Amino acid sequence: MKLNIDFPNNMITDELLMQERIPCFCKISTDFEISFSDTVPESSGLVSAWDRRELELRAIAGAGGRYTHFANGLITLRKVGEGVYKILDLEMFCTGYGWCAVLRGGEYAPPGDFWDEE
Repeated sequence: MKLNIDFPNNMITDELLMQERIPCFCKISTDFEISFSDTVPESSGLVSAWDRRELELRAIAGAGGRYTHFANGLITLRKVGEGVYKILDLEMFCTGYGWCAVLRGGEYAPPGDFWDEE
């Protein structure tokens, strides 16, 4: 997965992007948008090269509304081009399950154990 975003060009953003597990907010409908409130000004971008089926095996969709997922997240990024960042790690918070790992080391994490087999 890659995040396509134009972050503000300032020291706050430079320091933030050196961190792991950066707080973010994930909104998924037909598009997958990730926003950051810790940048000044706030910023958001769209995720490319993602697979809804794979994501939903790792983070439960919500019920109804405009978005299937509307959740706090933690993300680790690595710049790969101008305005393009590879998503190395991504976790999304699901109220019924806590933190759900979506990506680890740039690959999909093992699927979550959300459903009872019986």
